[in-house]
Amino acid sequence: MAGPLWRAAAFVQSHRTGLLVGSCAGLFGVQISFHLFADPIVQWLYQYWPQGQPAPLSPQLQSLFQEVLQDMAISSVHCYKPFTTFTFQPVSAGLPRFPAGAVVGIPAIFLGGPVTSVDHTVVIHGQRVDWHSPAGTKLRDALTLSRDAQKFALAKEVVYLENNVAALQALPAPACLTGTWVLSVGVKHALGLYGGPISLRAAFNLVAAMAGFVAYAFSMDSLTIALEGWLDRRTASLSASYAQGGVEFYEKVLSGNLALRSLLGRQGEKLYTPSGNIVPRHWFRIKHLPYTTRRDSVLQMWRATLSPGRS
Repeated sequence: MAGPLWRAAAFVQSHRTGLLVGSCAGLFGVQISFHLFADPIVQWLYQYWPQGQPAPLSPQLQSLFQEVLQDMAISSVHCYKPFTTFTFQPVSAGLPRFPAGAVVGIPAIFLGGPVTSVDHTVVIHGQRVDWHSPAGTKLRDALTLSRDAQKFALAKEVVYLENNVAALQALPAPACLTGTWVLSVGVKHALGLYGGPISLRAAFNLVAAMAGFVAYAFSMDSLTIALEGWLDRRTASLSASYAQGGVEFYEKVLSGNLALRSLLGRQGEKLYTPSGNIVPRHWFRIKHLPYTTRRDSVLQMWRATLSPGRS
């Protein structure tokens, strides 16, 4: 009687096309499901709860968000649901052209006032922020953004949602799985491995899977970096004020990271570089564009708007 390994191999061999289609659809569906069910998942994760109650969206933040939508000439048929978050930067998810729409989390710190006052307790990575220390004062200043910087931060999220970037980022996984599967099957046929021992095919499949993961990591990181740069340029191109706001936004992000590096001590040195960028967690992967690069890109665009006659 054939063992379990042989039966599994025979099942995969006879149903490999269906398994491939199902696996690709599953990978894509898992990654896009967060955006299909953004409401109420994202709001549940990031909602600001002062004094045990969810904070309603203030008229000031509502007006700010509506102004951004008007600047971008967003159609009223696109559904956006803003809410107040506890985060330092805006968050977003969803598909605005779908009935469920999209959600955009606007940081409560955009209101200023008590949120960034010395009497307001903020805990970061388990440590309470000392607002009276030099690093605490620097962090409070980094969290205080001008209206242009706030509009840039929000507009960048809207550009992300309007252009279905989430769907693009969900494509590398099924694409790499398909490529790995097709190439491995073709190579095994060419080498005649299907007529050899199953252990040899299993070893080959393991090597092919590792190669496929490397290809996925490289393509996913490259796509993310390219999209982040494009989002910055697209948002900064809205107007000179948006470009100027983008420069301020990334300057404040870098300044805030440097303040956190000082406040958190050794842990901060592991999280942030001396320039204010985030330390990569994987030595062989760069998952995001450095903040210094993003700032310099927007700064270049802002300078171009100030001197349009120069090449």
